[in-house]
Amino acid sequence: MTMTLHQAGLTGASTSVSYQGLTPRQQDAFHRALKAAAQATNVWHIKDIHEFTAAALDIDLPHNDELVECSCEMCPDACDRIAPLSLCAEYLDGDTQRPQCPACADDHRITSD
Repeated sequence: MTMTLHQAGLTGASTSVSYQGLTPRQQDAFHRALKAAAQATNVWHIKDIHEFTAAALDIDLPHNDELVECSCEMCPDACDRIAPLSLCAEYLDGDTQRPQCPACADDHRITSD
């Protein structure tokens, strides 16, 4: 069996998706994939998990990037976007770096904790 993965930017996929827009099955698969990536001990397995998950969600994922959920605290209804980490802004929440999706960063970038 031959399988081909397209490079990000060439597939016509989006750069982020709404978590609420996913089917329950996709939501479950997304969470299971992130849990598997967090438990993986080999960096190549982690990258593969993120690449396959992005492809399943139709997200353009730059090479060697990871998917993250936006954790923007400035959104009234809490943003639910899933996006590549490299496209996100990051802000400090205490001692923890948190991702802020591109749309939130454009609308209301968080610069401090």
